[in-house]
Amino acid sequence: MLPTIELARPEAAPASVLSRSEAASLLGVSVNTVAKLLDSGFLPGLEAVQVTALSRAPQVQVTEGVLPVLRTGAPAAPSREGDTRETIGAGAGMADVPFLEGARQWWRCDADTIVSARVLPVAVAGWVVGVLAVHGVQETRRFARGEVRHSFAAEIAGRVGTLDDRQSYRVMTSVPELAEVTARLLGARVQGAVSGGPIAYLAP
Repeated sequence: MLPTIELARPEAAPASVLSRSEAASLLGVSVNTVAKLLDSGFLPGLEAVQVTALSRAPQVQVTEGVLPVLRTGAPAAPSREGDTRETIGAGAGMADVPFLEGARQWWRCDADTIVSARVLPVAVAGWVVGVLAVHGVQETRRFARGEVRHSFAAEIAGRVGTLDDRQSYRVMTSVPELAEVTARLLGARVQGAVSGGPIAYLAP
């Protein structure tokens, strides 16, 4: 008697490398946002495991106070007249000094809120890639068309190497309270912030 058999079609193996549109769908963002992550180097590639790591990032929720967030892009030359920075934006390959100088100035913002918060997370495409410890307003200037912008006395409290690799995260402050907040912010996702420009404000 012949044995009875069935034929089962194997499930298609998930692609090891995603397209930009597939990555965008998984992350719930636009294709342009995926491009921003790639251009900045914080998402080093579109391997499924890399994109999945970003999709599982915890979301920041404020329970008390206001958390200002600097939303920026990949490194670029500043275009505003009078801007003293060599580079704006944030990149995984940037040294600490240009990262700090690009993030701590010149912003049209609620300076008192930023100083009160004492921290300024730096986010690319919604993921926190660095945190500044803010000590105060360093200078206020009036730019073209009467725009008032501020620079802050600040230092880097922590940075991300690449978002998919937590071993690349660095907490750089020795202040215990600040170190704890920085460690929780690095690599987390910021959504739902109220913004009129690059500086957004996350409230309860």
